[in-house]
Amino acid sequence: MRAPPRQAALWLALGLTLTGQRSVAQVLAAQKFDIDPPHSEVGFGIRFMGLTTVHGRFTDYHGTIMYVDGDPARSTVSVLIDARSIDTGVRLRDNDLRGPAFFATDSFPSIFFQSTRIEPVAAGFVAHGTLKMRGVTREVALPFTVMHGKMKDGWGHTRIGFAGAMRLNRHDYGVNGQNFWNQFVDLSRMTLADSVDIALTIEGFVLDFHANNFGAAPGKRSMGDSLFKVVTAQGLAAGLRLYPTLKADTATYSTGEGQLNLLGYKLFSQGRVDDAITVFRLNVAAFPQSSNVYDSLGEACLAKGDRAGALTNYRRSLELDSTNVGAMEVLRWLQ
Repeated sequence: MRAPPRQAALWLALGLTLTGQRSVAQVLAAQKFDIDPPHSEVGFGIRFMGLTTVHGRFTDYHGTIMYVDGDPARSTVSVLIDARSIDTGVRLRDNDLRGPAFFATDSFPSIFFQSTRIEPVAAGFVAHGTLKMRGVTREVALPFTVMHGKMKDGWGHTRIGFAGAMRLNRHDYGVNGQNFWNQFVDLSRMTLADSVDIALTIEGFVLDFHANNFGAAPGKRSMGDSLFKVVTAQGLAAGLRLYPTLKADTATYSTGEGQLNLLGYKLFSQGRVDDAITVFRLNVAAFPQSSNVYDSLGEACLAKGDRAGALTNYRRSLELDSTNVGAMEVLRWLQ
């Protein structure tokens, strides 16, 4: 699930069988956290003429952390940044940075980082991985610390927090700018420094779907909420009988994919995995071109122990949306 957010606890195991039983072989488990942009920051700073530092950030990004509690070095992460969302607080400068001399966002709209290994060090950890920017992929090392371990927020959602920083040479990625920005002001100062300091504050979270309410368009009722009440009181079969009637009454009910998706996750969070799979399959049938619905079905299949079903649905989700970093991360663990 990507929109609305898809953060139910996800336990991945190598060696799952189709009956849901784990093998006696080593089991590799991780919990899936999506990055929470409103409470995170992807920022940078660069020296200007040796006089001051210009700070900026990217405002549009998403990512997924597969977190191994008690052993963070076994965790993995992927982050996709929309380079067009660069924001230094000056509109003309931001337009110039998006242009062909700098980030060339018309040709290279995304910046992508994916970890390859995480190394414990005295000061915390180092995330080694590949950074692709402006069509160039290079190995990088990102030192980071754990700001806080797993804990609940005021709404019951589970969160983890990290902070990291590293320095990059902009020329390594072809972010050169016009000739003026590469000249010396004097023997000790460049017009624009070669190095850029990256500063990250990352908050990952797992939604508690019990705390999430069904939404509806103004003047309409929520199909998902109506179905959930029936399923809770009378069972899934009663809800399935009612579903076609509510779905057809678009004048009364909001019937978008988020309605069944949240219904499925509420059932999933109650341990009713089979019922959730049934609901997610209804959503796939209703919205077969949505990456999100296959992602949700893949997650439920995985919880059931259907590794083949999980692979099929996550792959389909990624085919429909190549930016679905959550599917990328799950598939990394499954494959």
